[in-house]
Amino acid sequence: DEFRKARQVVLTCAEALRAEGIPHAASPAIGMMVELPAVVELIDAFAAEADFFSVGTNDFVQYMLGADRGNELVADSYCPHHPSVFRALARVVAGAARHGKELTVCGEMAHRPEYLPVLVGLGVRAFSVDPHHLPDMQARLTALKLTQAQPLARNVLAEPTIAGIARHLRLSAKPA
Repeated sequence: DEFRKARQVVLTCAEALRAEGIPHAASPAIGMMVELPAVVELIDAFAAEADFFSVGTNDFVQYMLGADRGNELVADSYCPHHPSVFRALARVVAGAARHGKELTVCGEMAHRPEYLPVLVGLGVRAFSVDPHHLPDMQARLTALKLTQAQPLARNVLAEPTIAGIARHLRLSAKPA
């Protein structure tokens, strides 16, 4: 409901600009940040209305696990490689792909080398990172083989434990 309201505000503003003869983007692309677990169950409905998605991994992980990374009392529970996080990300990526919608991943997971092969293996093809991470990201993406990333992603998705996923991530970092 909130997405529809926000989308309508943008479209109403575009119409008002058109009526006033003010130059504007006639049909702006309207996307959404994916940060709440509630989006996972509704990804197909959102994909029918959103033009693109951006997964904000910092908040996504925090809300998936109910662990405020800034609160020292629960920060130890903030774990990007939690099985629920990867499984939820996989569902969002698959939903966007089913509907031909662009999906970008941003936040810390987007530039952490241990997560990059899994994200690519899940189908993520666009990353938003701080410019100082670009050279390392480009080198890692160039060296990454899809034939290794996809089986790694499948193994991570099948793993029910944090420790097991950590083992897969360490194994993926070793030279073949």
